[in-house]
Amino acid sequence: MARSRDSITKMVKAHKQSGFTLLEIIVALALLTIALTAIVTVASTRAETLIQLREKNRALMVANNIMQRYTLSSQQVSVGVIDGVQENGKTDWKWQLNVQPTNNDYIYRLDVKVSKNADFDHVSASLVGFKWY
Repeated sequence: MARSRDSITKMVKAHKQSGFTLLEIIVALALLTIALTAIVTVASTRAETLIQLREKNRALMVANNIMQRYTLSSQQVSVGVIDGVQENGKTDWKWQLNVQPTNNDYIYRLDVKVSKNADFDHVSASLVGFKWY
């Protein structure tokens, strides 16, 4: 009889040690939830950053187009501000070219600003260039 009790006790101990406790499962699920939340947060932040970079790139392309148009033109640019609109990426970008004289009578400074808004409260891109005659 003593042998059967010992074997039953061993079987019960072996059975108790063969698995995870409820507390271990809850802790593992909590850690998994925290990790998945962090991954989703990083992915959404990355998507927003990519959208902002795409917009900035399109605005810079507009600014570069305007700068090239006026610096490569053989016509003389008059001092002052020139406004316009250019479509890029299904967006109408407002641009503003500010032509300023420099210390040299043959060189002009060109400042290009590009924005989605006509009042330029948020400038998406800006370039500075020089034109000489």
